[in-house]
Amino acid sequence: MSTTPDTDASTSRPSPGHPCPVSKFWELPGDTALCPDLRRRVRTSLAGFTHLVDDAELVACELFANACRHTRSGQEGTVSVSLSALRTGLVLITVTDQGPHTDPHTGLPHIPHTRRPSTDPLTPGGRGLLLVASLATHWGHWTTEAGGTTVWAVFAPPTTTPTQLP
Repeated sequence: MSTTPDTDASTSRPSPGHPCPVSKFWELPGDTALCPDLRRRVRTSLAGFTHLVDDAELVACELFANACRHTRSGQEGTVSVSLSALRTGLVLITVTDQGPHTDPHTGLPHIPHTRRPSTDPLTPGGRGLLLVASLATHWGHWTTEAGGTTVWAVFAPPTTTPTQLP
């Protein structure tokens, strides 16, 4: 099983006190066993963005796992992951799959039914997009021309308000 090496489009030097911009793209086999590898790639790429690296790593892995489990990407397909970060601290993650599973009898796309997560906190599954919504500043999705889905998540740097002295 091979993965594409990191492609790095960041060429400028960081300004003092600001992290260097990041632009990464990975085409990975649709296998959830690669989640630890993706986490490492995200953490390494966002080393200068300590304010959100944990959340970005978790969201990227969750979106990747969803693409592997719920789309054709998990049937010997691939998942595209991109990561962009600006000096301002804004980070964008996109995960693109290869489209829905097809019904073996009809050949039509099989769209999974939306389900509510269990109220039992120990029951696994069903909370991935709730997690994404709670950690990302904004998130959404669109359908690609090829019939896949791209899910995106944006992380904004924390806003700080100056403390007023008495």
